[in-house]
Amino acid sequence: MCFYLTSTLPKDADLDQLRPIFNDFNMGFHPIENEYIQSQLRSQELYFRATNAYCDCDTVIGSQINQQAYQNLMNSKKVKTLRKKQWSEAQIEAWILKKLKTKKPKQTQNLTPLEKDLELRRWTDFIHIILQNSSVSRVGLIKHWYDGGLENEKFIIRETKEVKASDISPEFLLNLREDILYEFYS
Repeated sequence: MCFYLTSTLPKDADLDQLRPIFNDFNMGFHPIENEYIQSQLRSQELYFRATNAYCDCDTVIGSQINQQAYQNLMNSKKVKTLRKKQWSEAQIEAWILKKLKTKKPKQTQNLTPLEKDLELRRWTDFIHIILQNSSVSRVGLIKHWYDGGLENEKFIIRETKEVKASDISPEFLLNLREDILYEFYS
């Protein structure tokens, strides 16, 4: 169906105070009531549809990772052999990412290089500015390919990665992986 970027905020975030920031960056932050996903988040964490776009299929966020190629490698005989050799999941993932970096990224977006740069800058600036608000200690971002609706899609958040806002770069955003909750902190 479509890619969507969803987001999390702490339950005590002042949404009325944040709404002008959302608007300035053309972010939607519309609440999503998905019990399956919310059960994987912190207690009473707020869960949102991040953007105002119809869908996020053309986003540059995570566009350097070819998810299908990643899954194919993850399910390959080579990875099964590496597991038999008792490689850790971190070592296997590093091997896969190294393999994927040698492949030319799939060009599915219809965006110009300038538009891609502007989107990356918009996301970077948005995260930095939102974290300057005293009611926001962190902001999360998840990219997922939805087969169903936002309210009823069931998927496993594979892991949560804590990221310092100072570590955000265009390269970092281009390489966000699916189904991982990236929590950005100031």
